[in-house]
Amino acid sequence: MCDKCFNKEFLGFGSNKEFEIFLKDFETKIAKSVHFVKQEYYKTDNHTVYSCENCKTLWWLSDPDNHWRGYFMKADNAKKIIEKDAQRLAVFKYACILILIVATGFILFKIFI
Repeated sequence: MCDKCFNKEFLGFGSNKEFEIFLKDFETKIAKSVHFVKQEYYKTDNHTVYSCENCKTLWWLSDPDNHWRGYFMKADNAKKIIEKDAQRLAVFKYACILILIVATGFILFKIFI
C-alpha cells in the first residue's frame, strides 16, 4: 500500500451506501495511479484485478450483489479469505454427509431391530 493507492481493505461492504462511498475514492485513484489488469476467476470467486503503478500492489475487487457483500482487498489477503471459506464449506459439507449417514443408520437400525 502507498499514498497513491489505498490504505484500507474491505472484507465486505456493509451497505450500498458504503460501497458508493468507496467507489468515489476508487474512481479518483483509478484515474491517476491504479489501473485495471484483468477479470479473474479464483476457486469459487469472480473478481477484477487492479494494480497500483507506484507500489505494484495487486488489488482484487468483487462488487456486492444482493446477499453477496463483495470485497476490496490485496490479492494475497483475498486468496487467504477465499481459501478459508472453501475449507469451511468443505467441513460443513462433510459434517452434513456424516449426519445423514448416522441418521440413516439409526433409522435402519430401528426398522430392522
